[in-house]
Amino acid sequence: MIKFITFFLFTLSSYASEISKAIVETQVNESFITKFEYGKMLYNNPRGISCAKCHGADAKGMVLSKFKHYEKKNTYYCEIKTDDITRVSLDVFKAKLDPEIKEKRPKFGEGEVCAKMIYGNTMPKYFLTQNELESIYYYITQLNKK
Repeated sequence: MIKFITFFLFTLSSYASEISKAIVETQVNESFITKFEYGKMLYNNPRGISCAKCHGADAKGMVLSKFKHYEKKNTYYCEIKTDDITRVSLDVFKAKLDPEIKEKRPKFGEGEVCAKMIYGNTMPKYFLTQNELESIYYYITQLNKK
């Protein structure tokens, strides 16, 4: 009798585990908005300027501005270009958007006048939750797969 009860309880707990997994899967599949859709919405309209305005609809980056800079009788032709963010790691992606993380400024050579001028001045800082960052990251990494 004890063997039967043990077998019955084991079977019942296994069945309960399968039911709870099915419920969770159903909730995910029937959610109001998918992770891709949520990421797309945030990419196009975060709190502040849209990511798409600077990185493009495909997140591949683009030239924002071209200008001439005059220094010490030299003319420099500069451009502000955003990065392709479809292939960065999640850690790099989060670091660029985290207002608490201060990047260490690299040393620039004498001929790197344009890079020195625009370094660190182009990417706005957003105050997004970890879930929002991960949703945007998911969206941009899935763009080429759809």
